[in-house]
Amino acid sequence: MAVATIATAVVLLAGCSGSNDDKSDSTSESGGSTKASAPAVASFDPPKAFVAMSAFGVERTEKDSQYTLQAGMVGQTSLISGLTGVTGRNIAAHGQPWTVPSVAAPTTETVDATAPMGVQLDGKDVVAIAYVQNDKGNGTQKAKGQVVFQWLNATDGKKVAEVTADLTPALGAGQGGDNVVSQAYDAATGQIVVGVGAAGEEAANKGGEVFTVYADPKTQKSTVIPFVTPAGVLNGVVAGAKGRNLEGAGDGTIVIADGTTGKITKQTSTKQDYLNPAGSGSKRAYLASNSYEGNDKYNNVLYSVDYASGAVVQTKLQVVDDQVSTATCWGDQAKAVVCTSGTSGASGGKEIIGFDDTTGKKTWGYTGKSASRLVPAVTAAFHGVVYAQSEVQPVLMDAATGADIRTPSATSMPSFSKDPSTTNGSDMSLYDGKLRSPTAVTQYGGAYLQAPGGSNYDLQSVLIAMAPTA
Repeated sequence: MAVATIATAVVLLAGCSGSNDDKSDSTSESGGSTKASAPAVASFDPPKAFVAMSAFGVERTEKDSQYTLQAGMVGQTSLISGLTGVTGRNIAAHGQPWTVPSVAAPTTETVDATAPMGVQLDGKDVVAIAYVQNDKGNGTQKAKGQVVFQWLNATDGKKVAEVTADLTPALGAGQGGDNVVSQAYDAATGQIVVGVGAAGEEAANKGGEVFTVYADPKTQKSTVIPFVTPAGVLNGVVAGAKGRNLEGAGDGTIVIADGTTGKITKQTSTKQDYLNPAGSGSKRAYLASNSYEGNDKYNNVLYSVDYASGAVVQTKLQVVDDQVSTATCWGDQAKAVVCTSGTSGASGGKEIIGFDDTTGKKTWGYTGKSASRLVPAVTAAFHGVVYAQSEVQPVLMDAATGADIRTPSATSMPSFSKDPSTTNGSDMSLYDGKLRSPTAVTQYGGAYLQAPGGSNYDLQSVLIAMAPTA
């Protein structure tokens, strides 16, 4: 059966555009230099319209919930991950699905996990993921906290590398983490950084309320960087934030560190009360900050920091009558970054800003008070396209300009040797017929999670995998 006859085709509709705002530079407190440069970016036309190809029900478990399950897409493999592990399925139904559990020992408990990340190792598509765990100990072995990093071949799930970071030297015996605060990766090297929230006062006193754990699949080594929350990593260089994050503290500091040694090589004071990682692009990391200025006004600022030089560029937000201490930024894996105020998954936020990732400067943006524009909820960005969701429909925006992208007509419908809609456990009756903006995108398609409908009480979620038609 031709898949076009049973799959539901829905295109992403036109989005929103904006205008420029002010830009300003910050200065560094200390000297020092680092060496990090991004590799050349492959050029191709990203997906601008999709067709729903398959729907996979995710059964309820005692360990996972709607807050721990996450969708992903690496190469041609759609992914569903959670506390129990990660499962991959080829979008064209080639081969069998694979599952890799998060733990290997019954004494180990996974308390949180990153979203799956797509990297390239030795020319192959690889799924990178990290788990925050508590090892309860066994025999003479004491209990400890750890972060387990896995790199898996996207095609068959075979382990390419695994690193276990023992948190004992940094936090003390029996101490660990309890949640993932931030995550970032270098697609070319496979290096990962995870911001881990400390579990308890003793761990926080030694390592900070949030600390960085860095891992490299090539060296298969890890490093803990205390009191730093990571925003990005490139060629072993970590960019992040440190500070008390308290009103009146004024100690928000942008940090550049060597991932291999954990040594901080450069610090730039923002003098802001709050400073938090927002995301990263191919060349820069991004952080959000604010301080109260009085008279119900706030100094809300986004910073971009260059990995290679540590140079910082600051962009003041147009929103001043509300506190914006967090933002989420999506790099398009090419030359642009788009940021919205608030956390990922929020309904659009109060402001949206586009950046040139080469210079770190703002290129476009607008607020929710625009007379003609709404701030959509951004879900992904990929090679010049921003994928987002408005209140009623998916939308597309040009990552470089913020302009609407008028969705082209479908150039072709996918044709596969097997029918993905009925293969490897797919059940298209679970698909509600309302295609949404993907939370993960590659040149081969996209994926997102849909709430189960009707009387599907045994399901926690439904993974929708899509193929591009334009």
